[in-house]
Amino acid sequence: MNEVSRAERALHLRMELACAASSAAGLPGEFRVWEQSGVLAVLAAGSGLGFLSTVSGVTRETVGTAVEVVNASVWNGVRPAVLVSTGLGAAGEALLLAAGLVRTEDRVLAVRGLDASVPEVQPDVVAAAAVGAFLDVLVAGYGVAGMVAAFIRAEHELPVMRRFLVLAGGVPVAAAGMTIHQDVAVLGGASTLPAFRGRGAQSRLLRHRLRLAADAGCALAVATARPDSVSAANLGRAGFRVLRRSVWLTPAR
Repeated sequence: MNEVSRAERALHLRMELACAASSAAGLPGEFRVWEQSGVLAVLAAGSGLGFLSTVSGVTRETVGTAVEVVNASVWNGVRPAVLVSTGLGAAGEALLLAAGLVRTEDRVLAVRGLDASVPEVQPDVVAAAAVGAFLDVLVAGYGVAGMVAAFIRAEHELPVMRRFLVLAGGVPVAAAGMTIHQDVAVLGGASTLPAFRGRGAQSRLLRHRLRLAADAGCALAVATARPDSVSAANLGRAGFRVLRRSVWLTPAR
């Protein structure tokens, strides 16, 4: 399995944990994660969470299966984003177009091998001693509320989540999480309080987690971001291979 496939599978496993945590927390809606012939699907049907619904693992070999998954009745009006990390060629794109999908804004998949070049841990980054304090900073940094905030809290309360904070004068100002899936570290989510942005907090959190992931025996780290964002730039500077994923959606009705 190549690095991109390993990264996509790790992200899928992370979403499986997040969806299970949201269901256990009693969030309304339907949460389902499954695999069909190599295609990875996530359904998040809670109010305001449809953007989390995806179909990934889409290659030239699996694009036909991806179309079958998108056309399944399980979605109940949710429009999953079909994420393509590798070139499909003209024939593969033609299949998506014939199924009524249209290309929309790209997303970023960032992958980095972990080796001796990983930097040392950062002195102003600490493991979060209290889950509540970590969650308060993370959600405030995202600036979200309602179901999205509830989903973030459920996901980052998971016992397997490793939680880190940047301190300024002893006060937490930025937060980031990490989970490990076999030998792949998934870095996310991450946010900084608005008053402390632009001071390198997320870069330090990124380097810190890379070092700890390498120390834990991980061979690969993966993260996602918006194209041309500060997060994508930080990932590139940290040695990640930043890949643009084409995104396809069924038209809104």
